[in-house]
Amino acid sequence: MHFSALGLLPGLCDALGALSITDPTPVQRIAIPALLGGANVAVVARTGSGKTLAYGLPLLQRVRLIEDETGTPAELARPRAIVLTGTRELVTQTVRALKGVAHPMRLRVRMVAGGMPDRDVGKQLAEPADVLVANPPRLAALARAGRVRLDDVRMLIADEGDTLLAPGQREEVAYLLDALPRGTQVAWFSATLPEGIRAWIQQRPEAPTLLLAKDAHHAPEKVSVHNVKVRADERTDAVHDILVAAPAKDRGILFCNRRETADEIGEVLTERGHEVLVVHGGREPSERKQALTAFRAGKGRILVTTELGGRGLHVPDLAFVVNYELPEKPSEYLHRIGRVGRQTPQGVSEGRVINLVTPHDEGILKEVERLAGGGRLDTGEVLRAPRRRTEQAAASAARKERAEKKRLANVAKREATPAQRKARAEAAARKKAPQREARPAERPGSRRGRARHGENTPAETRGGKGRGGRGGR
Repeated sequence: MHFSALGLLPGLCDALGALSITDPTPVQRIAIPALLGGANVAVVARTGSGKTLAYGLPLLQRVRLIEDETGTPAELARPRAIVLTGTRELVTQTVRALKGVAHPMRLRVRMVAGGMPDRDVGKQLAEPADVLVANPPRLAALARAGRVRLDDVRMLIADEGDTLLAPGQREEVAYLLDALPRGTQVAWFSATLPEGIRAWIQQRPEAPTLLLAKDAHHAPEKVSVHNVKVRADERTDAVHDILVAAPAKDRGILFCNRRETADEIGEVLTERGHEVLVVHGGREPSERKQALTAFRAGKGRILVTTELGGRGLHVPDLAFVVNYELPEKPSEYLHRIGRVGRQTPQGVSEGRVINLVTPHDEGILKEVERLAGGGRLDTGEVLRAPRRRTEQAAASAARKERAEKKRLANVAKREATPAQRKARAEAAARKKAPQREARPAERPGSRRGRARHGENTPAETRGGKGRGGRGGR
């Protein structure tokens, strides 16, 4: 099937041909006709399957037709289409992908994202924008401030929809949706769509139709998976061995669950002679951009990252993914392994996934394998707590409290008068002195108690005979 059979404009088909993209992928075959028909949809397809063009092509076609009819928008910062995505890195990558097709169609794509200096945001908004790609929090702030107008938006795409509706962003997404003109077409795209998020989307006035690509919730077809059993303290040595054994030209991504772990692994692997770049949410946006730009340009053999790198990050010709730690949510596994086996103009690329599996991970491995086999629509539940983070925080707080009490006690001790110190010492001595409580049988008034206190018992008064015996024996 050619793209022209899906109803796309000849100009778009020509632009795709110039990029050596000729045949639509499964998700593009189901999504493009639905979006061209004006439907609100929620599309689930595996990562790396071509979702960006699946929504980007109909979005650009709709804007082009509007401009052919009404002309170029005269007002700045008043886009006709919006793409929302979760991180600054994804905003940059989406803009790059859309511009390759938008420029031949004489359409302008701009961006605003968290972490961008206000000066750069101002430059973006000072230019005409047909399509605006943005993070929800930054766009919502600009809309509230009146710097971006949403009253002419005809189409909104929510990419990586499950991430956009995570705590901290859901309120901003709801604000943006409510601010759109009535009748705006809304579409959601993601590799996973947990039940709670799907329910939230479907109760909205836009009420999208759920579309599942045939490869939804499946691992990429040309990716081989290798499970390496290790102890937790053997993981770093195992990664070193993997890098040494792999062909020198092979490059890949290593995923772990926490920023601190990413930094530690990066340092150790660098000390062992490997070319390593590290990217995670704790680093400055400029650092992240510099590292990703360098890695895409071929510098560095391995990129060490957290879930930040599992969402939409596309680096050509990656050979492998290493899961240093299996993810805490099964849905993240699909996003991680989707960094290899991605759709290219030449077809689906090949790749390897290497999971380092500790005895603690056996149950988690079964769960993610079942999910990657397409066994169910992901529920997104947490399979394990993030390494006793709650317990560690509680223990740390308790240690701080004990230290503070000890410090205050020492201060009070130093500042006490001689009389106060003497009184405290006497009280402490009384507290430490053993206090023997008389047993019930030895209490005054009992037979044993009277004997203990030098009193005669009834038997002694009667001539020395006690109960059950004779006196004097």
